[in-house]
Amino acid sequence: MKGMQQIERGGRMVNVLIVDDEPMICKGVAAILKQSKLGINEVFIANNGFEALDFIHLEKIDLVFTDIQMDQMNGIELMENIFTHDPSIPVVILSAHGEFEYAQKAIRFGAKEYLVKPITPPHLISVVSKILKDKEEKGQRFSQGDGVRSLPTHMSHEINYYLNELVTSTIQPSEVASILEQLDHRMNGTHYSMMTIKLALERGGRNDEEIMSLKDRSLLKYAAMNVVEETAAQWQHLLFDNHHSRFTLLLQLTEEEKRGSSSVNQLQMIAQMIHTNLQRYLHVKSQFGISRIREGVTAWPVLYREAMESLAYCEKHQDHYMLYIEDIGDGTNRANMTETQVDEANHRIVYETKLYIEQHFRLKGLKLQDIADSVHLSPNYLSYLFKKVMGINLWDYVTKLRMEEGKRLILTTDKRRYEISEDIGYESPEHFSKLFKKHFGMNISDVKQTAGP
Repeated sequence: MKGMQQIERGGRMVNVLIVDDEPMICKGVAAILKQSKLGINEVFIANNGFEALDFIHLEKIDLVFTDIQMDQMNGIELMENIFTHDPSIPVVILSAHGEFEYAQKAIRFGAKEYLVKPITPPHLISVVSKILKDKEEKGQRFSQGDGVRSLPTHMSHEINYYLNELVTSTIQPSEVASILEQLDHRMNGTHYSMMTIKLALERGGRNDEEIMSLKDRSLLKYAAMNVVEETAAQWQHLLFDNHHSRFTLLLQLTEEEKRGSSSVNQLQMIAQMIHTNLQRYLHVKSQFGISRIREGVTAWPVLYREAMESLAYCEKHQDHYMLYIEDIGDGTNRANMTETQVDEANHRIVYETKLYIEQHFRLKGLKLQDIADSVHLSPNYLSYLFKKVMGINLWDYVTKLRMEEGKRLILTTDKRRYEISEDIGYESPEHFSKLFKKHFGMNISDVKQTAGP
């Protein structure tokens, strides 16, 4: 189930979301928090990840607890969707004893902690306090410029030069062993991806001010690289300077992580986390070009070219900060398209998306990934295009159609609330009622009274 609460800490209110399909778990976690000195105000209950995402979109959430085994959308999928919306939200996994391996996977995907059911009050309170404290201290550390004075330890000039030479040339299979030895076997996996990051170094820093000197730009760039290092710490990676305002993050992925659409979502999640942290802690704007996932060290030059190509296209669109190579189609065709043709292509994509949503918004379990798959784009890029063309967030449009259809059924049929809820894609009539009031500013009963006989 789900509970959303407010925790008072340091003079501010922190919203906490609990997601679990077991009512007793939700009530237990809520009771522990309420009885603590954390200042909980109220608890809201939901049954699944889809209801949780509705609250994520509607409310300011600062901390999430989620069950890992849920019908239709598991904890991993929920995390991916949460991080797409806001990667700065800490997530804590609620795990059964037999789910240790699954919980470990969740932590690699970005969860801050996992708690084994049943949860003891001291442990729960300790975890909440630590996460909130770490979040505050992290912001203070970066905003105060700690770690800005020197390059990361692996960023020796020799290694940096070596990596730039590798990715801008051709790597032969016979060279792989010596390359890995030169890099101290820090990258010894099979699957890799790259993202090239460009910083806007004209302004930033703790005071968000104009940066005038070369020395200050260099210090700001090194601080940004430290933010990237810490954000990407849970993945095997190398970070190297491409000079000027660009640097590249080489990521090693596991066999499981490279499969399906979740692999692209994970890459974009990492980029979004880095982008958010750079903006929050250093006031630095950034843009990202992301490559495919390819096999072997010999693919590194190809990955670098893809990342640079994606970044170059991203730089032409200053209102977006991230592009994955497959979202921009074939480079040759794109190079020959005028700006008007690009706009027309984007409008066609959004029109097709709109049609798909209008045909499928009633489906239970409809996901942003399903919508993106229908037009062969990543959820991140499709969300950007949809908002740019339609002036409304993609999922807000889904909710709008559901609410309007629900209102129509209320006014024109004798169906009961649970039947209408089922018809428009919601499991819980109570959840439908909450969204309805949020959307229209009135209760369902008020709508019937307003309509009259």
